Amino acid sequence: MPVRRPSILVPALLTTAALTGCAGNAPELQSLSIQSTSENTPTVAALPGEAQGGKLISGATGSATEIYSRLARGAMTCWFPAGGPLKKDYVFHATADAPSRGGKAEIVIHERDPSQPNPRGPKAFIVAIQPTGDASANLTTENRKMPNAFAAAMTDDISRWAKGTDGCATTSPTPGWIPAPPETANAAQPVKKSKDQKPKVKAAQAKPAQQP
Repeated sequence: MPVRRPSILVPALLTTAALTGCAGNAPELQSLSIQSTSENTPTVAALPGEAQGGKLISGATGSATEIYSRLARGAMTCWFPAGGPLKKDYVFHATADAPSRGGKAEIVIHERDPSQPNPRGPKAFIVAIQPTGDASANLTTENRKMPNAFAAAMTDDISRWAKGTDGCATTSPTPGWIPAPPETANAAQPVKKSKDQKPKVKAAQAKPAQQP
């Protein structure tokens, strides 16, 4: 039985077709392109102690909602009261999901822009709270435009509040971070006399009764 040998006609035909295509008479073959997707795009791992887009704050305790509540309360009590270090030049803004949806939250400190009806200017400092479980969350901070000294003081406060310690810092190396204590309402104030105040009229003395 004769053994069939591979035919040399097929390579010859392919060679002829390729040469004909060079002359512009044959249809062009479509080129293949690989689209860039998340599967083939290399990812950059975050360095220890850091998170993509911000600085990781370690030691946070509680759910995302609990952490957000402590941070928001602390910021409004210590950063934005009358005479607070951020009250004059910055604006507090926050968004938070309901606990049933995980409690993801973000606190943004904006530069104050008094020329706009809504004074929220560019973002200066961002606090992101990302839930990782029912009773845990990742907490990151990102400094955009805040002075480094203020950003460091804010990070110290955030770290303390995230761990469950309330209250404002009592000491700080940052000038102007600790506001002066407000004046008490019962502080003695000098009493000013009114110019229109008239001297009191002395009561007329009773005259003795005349005898007949």
